[in-house]
Amino acid sequence: MEINRLKTFLVIAKNGSFKAAAELLFLSPRAVSKQMDQLENELGVKLFIRRHNNTDLTPTGTKFVIAAEDIVNTYNDELIRIQSEQQTKEKRLKIGFSSSNQEIATQKMLIPLLKSDPTIKLEFRQESGQRLQQLVHTGILDLAVSPYYYMQNDMTDPSLSRIELAKGDLVVGISSLNKLAQADSVALGDLKDLEVLYYSPYASLYLKKIFFEKFNQTFSEHQINRVSSLELRDMLIASNQGIGFYPSPFLTLEQQKNPLIRFLPIADDVNTTYASTLFYKKNNHNLVLHQLLTYLL
Repeated sequence: MEINRLKTFLVIAKNGSFKAAAELLFLSPRAVSKQMDQLENELGVKLFIRRHNNTDLTPTGTKFVIAAEDIVNTYNDELIRIQSEQQTKEKRLKIGFSSSNQEIATQKMLIPLLKSDPTIKLEFRQESGQRLQQLVHTGILDLAVSPYYYMQNDMTDPSLSRIELAKGDLVVGISSLNKLAQADSVALGDLKDLEVLYYSPYASLYLKKIFFEKFNQTFSEHQINRVSSLELRDMLIASNQGIGFYPSPFLTLEQQKNPLIRFLPIADDVNTTYASTLFYKKNNHNLVLHQLLTYLL
């Protein structure tokens, strides 16, 4: 199966038309259409419902998105691994982070390392937290920084070690237009009818599961909804169209960014613990990683 056809298929699935995919991939619409004809012929199924101005996926096409993503990700990971093996033995650290908050924690973590040796080469990659753990597990990344939520049903990779970089609690972000924002804290029962908004750039249900289980199922799953950008999440919350959960270690920045949002501790006796966390494998022999760990442990 030709990898470029799968990549083209995923761009069409994400953007909803052959024309948009052609523009993004710097191909002609005819070339895109030909690739998809070849892919459909190879699979023996129809992946698209073609219309004049847009393209919808068939039910089979929708299911195939997951398989195509897995194949493309596996190919990309293996390519990176091969390229890494071919590189000279220079001082290099491959780092992943999952969000802007984790990027801040990563920068702070790197300060002593880079002060001691500015010649270290750093490579960065942004992915979802679960995806980052897979990349650390397979050796594509040396380490990853992403949230850890201290769940009873731990969803993290048990083979990875972790170090807390910034620990605190999740607090509620609520519009100052909402009367509940006038209190010093808020009970989950007072929030149970409000929509919970979370940000993820990926079509992932991970945070939906976290917030559903972490707060004793106060919120139904259909109340907990993903938005595609931090800015959109914050604007919806600021305008009293939902609430969000924010990590306390980064509240100073959140307060500066969001003057219409109040951040309140949760009054209930529930598990609100959160940490920005470094994940790594103990058997990783990268000397730069071990140098970094000496500053953190």
